[in-house]
Amino acid sequence: MNKEDIRKKIKEKRDSMPEIKKRALDNIIFEKVLLSEEYRKAGNLFIFVSFGTEVDTHRIIKRALRDGKNVSVPKTISREKGMIAVKINHFNELKSGAYGILEPENINLRMDESTIDLCYIPGIAFDKEGGRIGYGGGYYDRFLKMTRKDSKKIALAYSFQILDKVPREEHDIPIDNIISD
Repeated sequence: MNKEDIRKKIKEKRDSMPEIKKRALDNIIFEKVLLSEEYRKAGNLFIFVSFGTEVDTHRIIKRALRDGKNVSVPKTISREKGMIAVKINHFNELKSGAYGILEPENINLRMDESTIDLCYIPGIAFDKEGGRIGYGGGYYDRFLKMTRKDSKKIALAYSFQILDKVPREEHDIPIDNIISD
């Protein structure tokens, strides 16, 4: 299957998941994130703000802020310029932005990508060799190129999003790990 076929199939499966099952799987992933060594060690983390049927990150963001971590989230600048990391101090600083996704309005607290210890990455499908299929805009691949080589890149996904192999292109930045249910 090509990337578009995989996107369509996995997104349909994710979108058709019953809400009670989604909440149960989100709880498992939430607990695994908090117990992970990467989370415990990270001082500066970058995390996507979940939208629609993605793995819920709102709870993770709120907890990381309570745990005293420096939390930054994506702010889309434009299709050409991509996105930046903006530090937030409270979840309620986020407002509906590009594509209807919650993001910070104020970009004055931009976080230098070289200071990020840990990145939580969204996507449609992943494989255990670090392959990732995103939404097709290249925003994360361009952003991740600016982070340190030792900055951990971890996908948050439901188990059905993990495939044996996903198609990869030269510009694709591999992920280091996947936390799933």
